[in-house]
Amino acid sequence: MQWDIKQMDVKNAFLHGDLAETVYMQQPAGFVDKAHPDHVCLLHKAIYGLKQAPRAWFDKFSNFLLEFGFVCSKLDPSLFVYSQKQDVIMLLLYVDDMVITGNNSAAMDKFMSDIKTNFRMKDLGQMHYFLGIQAHFHQEGLFLCQQKYAEDLLAVAAMSDCSPVSTPLPLQPHKTPHQTELFENPTYFRSLAGKLQYLTLTRPDIQFAVNFICQKMHAPTVSDFNHLK
Repeated sequence: MQWDIKQMDVKNAFLHGDLAETVYMQQPAGFVDKAHPDHVCLLHKAIYGLKQAPRAWFDKFSNFLLEFGFVCSKLDPSLFVYSQKQDVIMLLLYVDDMVITGNNSAAMDKFMSDIKTNFRMKDLGQMHYFLGIQAHFHQEGLFLCQQKYAEDLLAVAAMSDCSPVSTPLPLQPHKTPHQTELFENPTYFRSLAGKLQYLTLTRPDIQFAVNFICQKMHAPTVSDFNHLK
């Protein structure tokens, strides 16, 4: 693997955002001014819980990247590309988590140093776990898997000790019992089905079965839930 792939995290990301609107808030409990208990606070920066906070943070960080020389991808607004002479740096941002890669380690180190100067960062080193996907590096390339994600999903479904099966679906799913008995917790069903959809990123072999399950989200039956498990 010739390109380094680094992972960084922004500490208290939403507190970096600048507000474009006038926003007032009540004095927080424990910090009320006894001389002016009826006064309110005028916010100069974004805070957690404010609906504008995510957008304000993204604007703040993306403007920093653009000033550095990055260009925002037209296909993916969370992907930024820096290309100067022979140097290429790519940054993928998801809220406060980011992955950085490039063909020049020195240029990457300088860029990461500039980030740390402007934002409170946590350097996580080489990418190892990002958005539920594990990364394993070797000489020939990069191996991605979702073993931990799958194990966590089994735990959520109370199936950590389940036995393996030879196929994702029974050969005749329309003949399984409880076809008409509605499942008592459809929200739980939809949550597990959505998690299974994300698992197909690295497990295309279960995609057909997952798509079959997702067709039952509107009114899942006990039979559908057994198929999901």
